[in-house]
Amino acid sequence: MQLVSLSITNWRNFDSARLECGDGVHVLFGRNGVGKTNLLEAIFTLCLGRSQKGAPDTVVVRSGETVYRLVGELETDDGRHELTVAYQRGVQKKVTFDGVPIRLADLYSRFCAVTAGPEDSEILAGSPGKRRLFLDLYLSQLSPKYLADLTSYQRAVQQKNSALKQKMDCQPFDDLLISHGSRICAARQAFCATVAERAPERYRRIANGESMALSYEPTFSITPDMSSEEVADSFSQRLEEFRQKEAIVETAMIGPHRDDIAFSIADYPARTHGSQGQLRTAAISLKLTLYHLLREQRQITPLLLLDEIFAELDDDRATVLMEEFGGFDQLFLTTATEPPSVLGNRARRYRIEPGQIASEVAA
Repeated sequence: MQLVSLSITNWRNFDSARLECGDGVHVLFGRNGVGKTNLLEAIFTLCLGRSQKGAPDTVVVRSGETVYRLVGELETDDGRHELTVAYQRGVQKKVTFDGVPIRLADLYSRFCAVTAGPEDSEILAGSPGKRRLFLDLYLSQLSPKYLADLTSYQRAVQQKNSALKQKMDCQPFDDLLISHGSRICAARQAFCATVAERAPERYRRIANGESMALSYEPTFSITPDMSSEEVADSFSQRLEEFRQKEAIVETAMIGPHRDDIAFSIADYPARTHGSQGQLRTAAISLKLTLYHLLREQRQITPLLLLDEIFAELDDDRATVLMEEFGGFDQLFLTTATEPPSVLGNRARRYRIEPGQIASEVAA
């Protein structure tokens, strides 16, 4: 898939802007703070209906305005389509595909995008919530069923927490948690196992032979050879063990909403021992893996959005990194400095000024 054009109204610091796109590499360059990252966020939100940073719509709408609107033209295997994502304060977000309203969830089965940026270090060293967001954002692109289970599970958790605070019987909600949560955990385990097989090798190539590893850490026992019934039984047993404690703290404590991933770099926990350079390189390796995994399983080449990822890499590492993205249809990257020389004359360059796409510059 390819982005042909993007029109922005009242998004972050942009009043009105339009980006015309083509094949290959698109470099968005300009000083820090002019809005380069905001453009990548707009592209991602167009494709999937939400910010990759988890920012709410009330935050991304331009200050002083009540509405934002993103309109994109995208080229897919079945032709060219117009996609619109629009939000008004106090009103549900609306998405249209070729003028026809669709659900936000439908975007995940039609489009896919991978982003990498400075905030990705939080996947390795931040709170468990950052890692769960990472899991949900990319597993939802791989599986519409996962997204459906996740939506139902999150609703059930909210209902259970409300019931706990009111000292009500939680068994009906536990049944829902087990039904949807078991499938979520099984999908996360398989996903993490696949990423754990692929990402360390990419990290090793970029990081001159250094090692990284990751493992899934659910709140109940689950192994790859378990049947769906055995996973559900394990979840149910763990819920029973925590029933009294949950009643005391009035919060659901067991299930995928409390999952985590353990990362290590050079055999040390990434969260406590990883340097900024190690964390950035490991995060990029994860996103490289996801890019190839989505392309392989979805049979769609994702849009690739890279925010200042070359800032801490020398030309040798940049060259290795660019080689990892071989075969992409489109790549958008931001930089406050000169883009890496490995790009050569392949890139279309756009000068970004505060809230404006000022011009396209010849390479």
